[in-house]
Amino acid sequence: MVKHLNNENNPQQQISPRIENQEPNQEEMTAAYKASSWYVKKKLKERAPELSKALEEVREADVIVVDGTYDHAHLVLELGGIPFVRVNPEDVENLELRSDQTVFVNCPGHVPDRGLRKLRVFVEEGGLLITTDWALVHVLEKAFPGKVRYNGKATQDDVVRITVLDKENPLLDGFLEKGVDPLWWLEGSSYPIIVEDRENVKVLIESKELEEKYGESPVIVEFTVGGGRVVHMISHFYLQRTETRDKKDKVSAAESFMEELAAAPEEIQKEAEKISTASFKSAQTSLEFISKNIAAQKRKSMEEK
Repeated sequence: MVKHLNNENNPQQQISPRIENQEPNQEEMTAAYKASSWYVKKKLKERAPELSKALEEVREADVIVVDGTYDHAHLVLELGGIPFVRVNPEDVENLELRSDQTVFVNCPGHVPDRGLRKLRVFVEEGGLLITTDWALVHVLEKAFPGKVRYNGKATQDDVVRITVLDKENPLLDGFLEKGVDPLWWLEGSSYPIIVEDRENVKVLIESKELEEKYGESPVIVEFTVGGGRVVHMISHFYLQRTETRDKKDKVSAAESFMEELAAAPEEIQKEAEKISTASFKSAQTSLEFISKNIAAQKRKSMEEK
């Protein structure tokens, strides 16, 4: 298995400006992911025990993270206690991928053409591919033409209300917390998604505010190719910042989620006191979505065996 390799400094020209090597707000988001990790695992055990069990069976080789300059899915996995292997984009073509694996491609997704062909075959044979933001252009438009594309209107740093379209989908219930407005945080220069293949591409989450401001409503989309699945989302799993929308987003997570975190260890409750409700919500939704997708892929492979 390929070992961890450092992030690349890809010389390819970007389509929209974005600050190079922008460091995440480590202290704030580390605390947010630590607190939300405990909460997500607790929820899984209570509401989706079959996914919880599958997640416990995940091993390092089951999850591959392709490094990117702007998104940092490996940090979400690390803080969530999910094992994985990191590789550089240029090493994708040399990977021995299995159909039971999950592959994350971080924004911007500058994977060379041979690597893109490898990812296409990987999905066709049953693999799960999850991509973020600029990978829309650099991965999906190239490897899966005719499915989705960028509309050419990059976003600002923003936060928008979202609507979960498939409320019966267990992979999405993390966005439907009781008493919490479903929100989505956009990084500057995020890429709105045009769905070209409306018959086969499913919009899982949309935002009318996103459409009004930037021309398109899809937030998370999904489609199948062969025996596998592709999931793409606008913005990042690991946010660099969390803009607050109103006063309640600025309140500490320990106060807003007092009931949910009541049984948490003292260490987790202290972490929740350090962070805003906005930070906790953004961390919780991204970690829960990641965890459930990895678990679903693992469970599928366990059932097939």
